Amino acid sequence: MSNTISSAYLPKIYSYNLEGQRVKVTLKNNPFYFSPETLYSLAARKNMKRGFLFVSKVLGKHVPNDPFVPLLAGAALAVQFLSRIHGVNHVDTKAIIQALKSNEDTEAVYETVINRPLVSLPVESLFIGFAETATGLGHAVFSLFDKACYMHTTREQIPLLASELNFNEDHSHAVNHRCYPWDSELLKTPKTIILVDDEITTGNTALNIIRAIHAKFPKTNYVVLSLLDWRTAENRANFKELEQQLNITILTTSLLEGEIAVSGDPVNEQTKDFKQAKRPDISESHVYPEVKLLDLDDLVPVFSEDSSGYKNVTPYLALTGRFGLSTSDHQKILPLAREIGVKLKGDRTGEKTLCLGTGEFMYFPMLVSAYMGKGVSFHTTTRSPIYSFAKPEYGIQNGFSFANPDELTNTNYIYNVPFKYYDEVYVFFEREVSNERLTSMLNTFRDLGIPRLVLVYGTSSKTSPL
Repeated sequence: MSNTISSAYLPKIYSYNLEGQRVKVTLKNNPFYFSPETLYSLAARKNMKRGFLFVSKVLGKHVPNDPFVPLLAGAALAVQFLSRIHGVNHVDTKAIIQALKSNEDTEAVYETVINRPLVSLPVESLFIGFAETATGLGHAVFSLFDKACYMHTTREQIPLLASELNFNEDHSHAVNHRCYPWDSELLKTPKTIILVDDEITTGNTALNIIRAIHAKFPKTNYVVLSLLDWRTAENRANFKELEQQLNITILTTSLLEGEIAVSGDPVNEQTKDFKQAKRPDISESHVYPEVKLLDLDDLVPVFSEDSSGYKNVTPYLALTGRFGLSTSDHQKILPLAREIGVKLKGDRTGEKTLCLGTGEFMYFPMLVSAYMGKGVSFHTTTRSPIYSFAKPEYGIQNGFSFANPDELTNTNYIYNVPFKYYDEVYVFFEREVSNERLTSMLNTFRDLGIPRLVLVYGTSSKTSPL
């Protein structure tokens, strides 16, 4: 299928002022006629390499969502992939897009989509989601397909396994990506590699992983899927150049395509009149967390090691995709998540509940949260440092920082959580974390004014690694 930008949609221009830095967006292809504000807002990023960020409203990362929304965003990208790359129109396309636009009937539409027969691709395919932001999106796209596999990249260090792929995300504050497939056949066997990211700005990260894959496990077909695609003509020429250099095909598709132009100086701490959202002073407030252990059976018996040499010996979950999943593996996840979600629904005490995934642990908590009843919002902690600013239409209204329990030298963030808004928060961890490494995070939840905090661990330390 052709990868040229459709001429059926006339370019439209949108301008955003990030307190001095200006971002002009020229939309050139919008196959589903999304209004930009449905899919994203903008914010000023604390990163001199790139001082702005497109804040997705459908990803479940920086902005709280109905948990069915990010699941349907993955479905929307999946049906666009089918249409654009394979010329196949999915029967639920209209319903998926309408649910995302209206934020209505999301559960009913998702249940219809996920209960249909899986779509078979013409060749064996491996979907790869980019950490940390697109691990859930990649998994949600993959979930619609049969005879496929899924894996996501990771920033974690796992000493017992050799990383089969190492590549960089050059503009990021966390540059290094690793891949730890439990079986290297996961990378050797597929004929097509399908890369999934929330946004492509230059496309350099996708090109970096394609080079890394091709050096060890050469393929002829690569596909890059993203919610947003802002590549310039020069960026697109880089894709063509790599195609010719490696004698491969790289196809791309997204929900929105266009170009961006950036002018002015990025926001910094000294920017005049730029006042970040203030943290409330509630130093007398306390929150005492409850703990729930899921004790899931399907574990990967390896440990992680942080930069200080500290080892978390609790096994990882096999169901996340960090080590690779087949379609048959994935088929076990939905009923399990539904069962856990229904149990946690019975545990809820409030009407407004926030469920938080942590870092790369996005898809499974998202799926569990979807079955915890009405009044649930979902998003995930993040490594991205962003300026918070209480201004209409600005992407990050407030932000709270804490030391990452898995790597205390790294700062993590929670964004867009109104003070004293939620009745309770469930925080989902893939593995158990020692109490002393949670101190910083628990202090942050005190600042949020949350009356009830529940820590949900995917595995229990009762199970030891090999």
